[in-house]
Amino acid sequence: MHDHDATVLWRVLYGSQRGLIGVHSALRPSPSSRHLSRHRPQFFDYPRDARAATAWCLGNSEERLETYFCAHLLTDRRRVKANAAPVLALWADADGSPLPSDAPEPTAVVETSPGRAHLFWRLTRPISPARAEDLNRRLLVVVRADRSGWDLSQLLRPPGTRNQKYAAAPAVRLVELDQGVRYHPRELELALPAAEGPSAGRCARSLPRPPRLPRACCGVDLSRLSGRMRTIIHLGNADAGSPYGSRSEADFAVAIAMFGDGYDEREIWTVLADPANGISERYLEKTHHGDAYLALTIGKAREVALPRAALRGVARGAGRDRTEGVCKSS
Repeated sequence: MHDHDATVLWRVLYGSQRGLIGVHSALRPSPSSRHLSRHRPQFFDYPRDARAATAWCLGNSEERLETYFCAHLLTDRRRVKANAAPVLALWADADGSPLPSDAPEPTAVVETSPGRAHLFWRLTRPISPARAEDLNRRLLVVVRADRSGWDLSQLLRPPGTRNQKYAAAPAVRLVELDQGVRYHPRELELALPAAEGPSAGRCARSLPRPPRLPRACCGVDLSRLSGRMRTIIHLGNADAGSPYGSRSEADFAVAIAMFGDGYDEREIWTVLADPANGISERYLEKTHHGDAYLALTIGKAREVALPRAALRGVARGAGRDRTEGVCKSS
C-alpha cells in the first residue's frame, strides 16, 4: 500500500518522533474572502495515525473546506507554542519566484497555487522550538518569503487538498521531495544572516551539501585522527549515530583520542569549544560553566590517555628488542 503524498511529506518532516499531528479545517464563504468560519481542529497520534490524519484532510477538502496542518508535532491537543514538540524541519511560505543562488536548497516543495509554494528544510536532528523559530526567521530573509510565516504553530496546506482561495480551487501538490537534502542545525546557524540588519538578504557563506569531513579546525590539523573521530567532532555524538551514551562521553572519547595522536591540551580545547563543531554542544550548553567543564574533561582524559601512550611505547620498544635479539642469534 502506497502512502499518499501528505503522509509521505509528514514522515519526512516529523521523522521518527512521536507526538500529535495538528490538522484544521474551516469554511471560506467565497473565493478571495479572508473570513473563515466553522473552524474545526483535530489531532492524530503520530506516527500511528498519520494515514488517518491524511484521510481526514482529504475528506474535508472534498467537502470544499480549507484544510491545513501544523508544521511541527505537538505535545498536547491544543495548537499553541507551549505545546510545540522539538522541530525536525524548517518551513517558509514563498511566492514562487526562483530562489536566490545563495539560498539553501529545500528538501520539499509543496505548490499551494500557481506561483506560490510552501518550502521545507529537513534537519539532521530535532531542535528546540525557540531555536527553530529563530532559524525560520533567518531563512525568510534569504528566500525572500512571506515574513509572517515563520512562527510556531503555523498552518500549512497538505498535498492532495484544494485551495479554496481561488475560484478554480487548484490542487495542492508535492512537486519536489529529496529526502537526502538535510542540514545540520549548526551549519544553518553559521551560514544564515541575521533576521534584520545590513547583511539581510544574503547568506553569510554558502551551505555545503553534503558537508565534507573537515581536515582542519581553527588552525588545528585533524588529519592525524581517524575518520570516525573527525565525524564525531564535525557532527556531534547524536548526528554521528550516537556511538557514545552521552555528549559528555563523546567529548571525553575525543579528548582521549586526540591525546593519543599527539595533540596538546590547547588544541583539544580549541576543537571541543569551537561552535562550528557539533562536538561543542555540551560545552556551549553549559554557558559560563563551560570552561570548568572542559578543564575537568580534558584533565581526566589526559590522565587516561598518557599512561596508555606510554605503555604503547614500552610495548613497541620491547618488540624491537625481541626482533633485534632474534636477528643477532641467527
